[in-house]
Amino acid sequence: MSALKQIPNRSVVTSFASASSIAANSTAYEEGHYVLHVACGPCPSTSASASSALTCALSNQCVQTYDRETLKKCHTIDEAHSAPITDLTHTQIASSGDAIQSPLLLTSSQDGLVKIFDLRVNTSSSQVSPVIQLGLTKTKEEALSVSVGYNGALAAVSGNKGNIHFFDLRNVSSSTSNVTNDPLGSYVESHKDEVTKVRFQRMDRDSHDTTPLLVSASEDGLACVFDTSQPSEEMALKSVMNVGAPLRDVGFFGPSFEGLYCLTGSETMSAWHHDSAQRICDFGDVRNHLSSSAGLPMQYLVGCSWDRGELNLVAGNMDGECAIFKVDTGSISVKKILSGGHKGCIRSFVPCTWNNSIITGGEDSRLCEWNLDQKGVSSGNVGKEVASSYSFSSQKQMPRSGGGAIRRQKKKKGHSPY
Repeated sequence: MSALKQIPNRSVVTSFASASSIAANSTAYEEGHYVLHVACGPCPSTSASASSALTCALSNQCVQTYDRETLKKCHTIDEAHSAPITDLTHTQIASSGDAIQSPLLLTSSQDGLVKIFDLRVNTSSSQVSPVIQLGLTKTKEEALSVSVGYNGALAAVSGNKGNIHFFDLRNVSSSTSNVTNDPLGSYVESHKDEVTKVRFQRMDRDSHDTTPLLVSASEDGLACVFDTSQPSEEMALKSVMNVGAPLRDVGFFGPSFEGLYCLTGSETMSAWHHDSAQRICDFGDVRNHLSSSAGLPMQYLVGCSWDRGELNLVAGNMDGECAIFKVDTGSISVKKILSGGHKGCIRSFVPCTWNNSIITGGEDSRLCEWNLDQKGVSSGNVGKEVASSYSFSSQKQMPRSGGGAIRRQKKKKGHSPY
C-alpha cells in the first residue's frame, strides 16, 4: 500500500527576515523567526458564533493570533516575554453576569513568568497587554509548561527546579493589570529534575473541559499522574511511570483518555495505561521504522494527538517534510505524507478536529494548514514505495539503567495546591 502525499491547503508567513540578513547569507530563508509553538482556542472576537483563534509563539518572544477560518492576523504581541516562550494555551473564563466568555491566552517562558492576555480586542495587528502575570517562587526558576483545568479556574505551571505550581485564575479580569500572584500551592517532591510538560486530562475529544487528573513529564525520566482534587501532593499522586529516558512530551489518549503516550529527547516512544502504571508498548527509537514506512527520512518526532478514535504521531525531517502515522498496540502505520509546505524543521502542530485538518509551524516562519480529507498524490508516483506498517514488541523490557529514577521516599509534609 502507498501513502498519499499531501500538499498544504493554505500557508501563512509569520515574519520576514531583513534584506541585509538575506544578502549576507545566500542560503538563508526568505522568512524570519522560528515558529516554536502553535495552539488553537477560543475566538478573539466577542461574537459567540465566530471562529476560534490560532496562536503561534515565535523565537523572538513575539506572539501572533490569527482567525482560524481566514488565517487573517488578529493580534501581535511584541516582546511578550524577555526570554524564549516555552508553552502556550487558550482558555475561557466567564465574567460575572456576562453570558459571553472572555477568551484568554496563557504563555509560559524561561523568564519565570506565565502571562495571561485578554484577546477580546479585535483590531487588526493590535497590541495586547497582559492582564496578569504569574511568577514562580524560586529565584531564576523557569516556567517550562502551562495547562489549565477546572473549567479555566486553575493553572498548573511546571518549572526547571522540579516543581509544579498551581494558580487560581478565577480573579483574572481586565481591571487587574500586571499583578504577580503567589501560587495556591506546589508539588515539590515527585520530581528531582526539570518538569518539561504538564497536561490536564480532557473529558472528551472536542471539549476544553478537564478532569482533575494532571500528568507531568520530567527530565528525570518519570511521568507522574496526580488527582489534583486531593488536599496534598502525597495523596494526589496516583501513579508513576519510569520511562527510562528524559521526557519532553506526554499526553492522554484513548476512548476514556485512559492511555498515556511518552516521547523522549532521544526520539523514543512508549504507551502506558496510566491508572495501573503498566506499559502497553515500548516502540523504542522509531525513526528508522518511520522512515521505511513513509519512504522518506523521518529524523525527529514532533508530537502526538488523539483524533477520531486514533492515536496519531507526527514526525518530520530537516527538509520540512513530515508524515502522520497511526499508532496501534505493537504497530505504527503511515497515513499521510505532508510535503511542499515547509522549508525547515517543523516545531509544532495542532489538530483541528471539526474539519479534519492540522496546522503545522516550523523554523521557516510558516504556518501551514493541511486538509486531511483532501485526496493526495500516491507517493509511488514519485518513485517512493511506501510500506503499510511496522510492528514492534509490546513486551520489550525497558533498560534498568538510564534517565529514569525510582520515586524517592517522602520525608517532608505534603504540599497542597489549594
